[in-house]
Amino acid sequence: MISVSKPRTPAILQRNGAKWLSELQAAKKNLDAIQANPKATPQEIAKTKKKHDDAINKYRHKNIKSELETIFNGKCAYCESKVTTTGYGHIEHFFPKGDPQYLHLTFDWQNLLLSCEICNNAQHKGTNFPLDSSGNPLLINPSDGVTEINKHLKFSWDQVDGAKIEGRDDRGKKVVEIFDLNSTSGTRKELFKHRKKIVKDMLCVLTFSQTIADPHHKSEAIQLLTEYCQPTAEYSAFALVYILPYLAHHFRIPEAIILLKQVSQRSPAYGEWARVDALP
Repeated sequence: MISVSKPRTPAILQRNGAKWLSELQAAKKNLDAIQANPKATPQEIAKTKKKHDDAINKYRHKNIKSELETIFNGKCAYCESKVTTTGYGHIEHFFPKGDPQYLHLTFDWQNLLLSCEICNNAQHKGTNFPLDSSGNPLLINPSDGVTEINKHLKFSWDQVDGAKIEGRDDRGKKVVEIFDLNSTSGTRKELFKHRKKIVKDMLCVLTFSQTIADPHHKSEAIQLLTEYCQPTAEYSAFALVYILPYLAHHFRIPEAIILLKQVSQRSPAYGEWARVDALP
């Protein structure tokens, strides 16, 4: 999981968001009324429910999906896998659209994320939305602009356990639990296997870059390491820990220095750990 910056609300939601919400609220009111009416026929209930479902599903507009795919670089907001790896991706509501108390956020741009089908299924996020004792979400929205992900999650590697994501606190632990990010079995087995390969490859390239003498091959290795750090790359959260600081401090790669400073602006805790103040 990495922080993602969202631009302004897309035009389709600016034009239609308020109208769609009003229509949804009316449809929900009608559905509640007919479901509470003992004289309502199954046909009437089914018809009213369809109108409600049609109203709520307007968030699935292709322009909204396309915008989210661009913003999240085609990666799941939670596990950082390319959504095409597990299917075609979902428009995910951070605050669940199925919970009546969050109905007003159904078309709220800040509440919409791109998720892979596994992270968003009933066995993982689905309608699971744990809160702390103060009623605040325990899960992390990587596009909220305020949460420092590295304060809550630790991205680590070793030869035995592979690439693991561990919780540093209650929020981080709940993220790992809900999304089952370290499972080596079931529906998450392929995620763990694929993530392990990617991170192992990037660390092998890092070792190669430190030992190779040929300038051309060293340059190619550094370029590949730089690509691993980009937000478009799968599991770039690991590269931000293991690769980016080395590129910035040891090799003094201008692109890496700029990127490290950008990440540090979003996460001062990361910047302090990565010694951003020591960079030119």
